[in-house]
Order: sequence, then C-alpha cells, then structure tokens
Amino acid sequence: MTSHQFPEYLIQRTVGYDLLRRLLIEEPTPALLNFLQQQDLATLFPAIADANFSSALERVQHALAGEPFITGDSAFENLHWDFTRLFIGPETPPAPPWESVYVSRDKLLFQRCTQEVKQVYQSCGLTMSDDDGEAPDHIGFELDFLYQQRQSVAEALHSGASLQSVMLSLLRQRDFLQQHTLAFCDAFSHNVKTHAETDFYCGIAQLLPVFLTHDAQQLNQVVGMETVQATS
Repeated sequence: MTSHQFPEYLIQRTVGYDLLRRLLIEEPTPALLNFLQQQDLATLFPAIADANFSSALERVQHALAGEPFITGDSAFENLHWDFTRLFIGPETPPAPPWESVYVSRDKLLFQRCTQEVKQVYQSCGLTMSDDDGEAPDHIGFELDFLYQQRQSVAEALHSGASLQSVMLSLLRQRDFLQQHTLAFCDAFSHNVKTHAETDFYCGIAQLLPVFLTHDAQQLNQVVGMETVQATS
C-alpha cells in the first residue's frame, strides 16, 4: 500500500475530532455555534452507517436551529450552563470528564491511568505541566491528542513521509483509543445523556462513542491490511 492508496477516511476524520475536542474542552463560543448552525453536520464527520449516529447528528442539528447564538441570549446561556454543570461544578459534576474517575478502583483523579496518558503525550512530543490545573486524562484533552495525531498523519501523507512511520502513528493512535479513551467513553456518555438539560449535549454524548468505536475499527482495518501486505 502506498500513501496514495490510504482510505479517504484517514483524511476526513480529522474534522470530527477537531469539533468534539472543542466542544468538550471548554464552553462553546457563539462563533463556533453559529458556524455549526450553518453546516450540514454529517459533512463534518466520516460517513458512519449507524442509525444512532445519524439520529445524534439530527438531534444536535435541531438543537442548533433557530436564531444566531449571542452572548446573554437564553439559548446560548443554557448551553453554557449545561456545560458548566455537567463537567465543572460548582458541585460535584454529574458527568466527570476524567478517565481516572471511571477506571480507577477509588474513582479518584490523578490515578495511574492519568500518568500513563501523560507519558503517551510526552512520547509524541506533547507536554503538559503539572501546573496546568487540569488532569491530562480529561476527555477533551484525550480527543485533542487524537486530533493532533490525526493531523500529523494527514500532513505526513501529504509530504510523502515513509509508510512505516505513518503506520506506527496509526497503531499508536489505535492503542490509545482502545486502552484509554474507549475505556471510559461509554460511561462518560451515559452520564451526559442522563444529566444533560439540552438536546445539544445529549446529541454530542450519543454520537461520541459511536464515532470513537468506528474510528478504532477503521484503524484496526488499515493497520491489519498493511500487516498482511507486508508479510505476503
């Protein structure tokens, strides 16, 4: 397989990760919401033949319909409040966005998986200071890492980098997805759907695990195809 034969999916998925990381790292801005309001959201993600994914996109699109979002207007403030209440507080958030809360025995922050995630970031040249004030295993940061790795693959394919280096990156991304992000995505998304007060975040929570599971399957397929061809 040459770089020209890579599935178009490997290029298309970058936008999906970019959108999801932006929506889960911090409150969406009026500019982002108004941009999404003008889009056919299905074109921002790879084609995924799953009824849950399609209905989730429709739910998000419906939540964005109406007047433009302006700071201070009720529609915008409702989304901001939903984000804050779900993921930040002031009380214990009902949908904590940290991997360690879901996979560690004591359900606490900054557990072993947090350090493992940080080490993966560092191995790829990404650093997070202990003074950043946020745990590296925040769902938004994990999505940001996967976005950046996918961006690197797209750039590598465009620049004609060796196929071996691209495949190693894809393998690393698949392993990170399976070992970390997918390890808590279902439970996190369930909490969001259970406690969200807006259709917008219910829809995001519905599409997130479908998108990530599909991405892991696609990576598995591409890596497996190359392994077979290399050994044949």
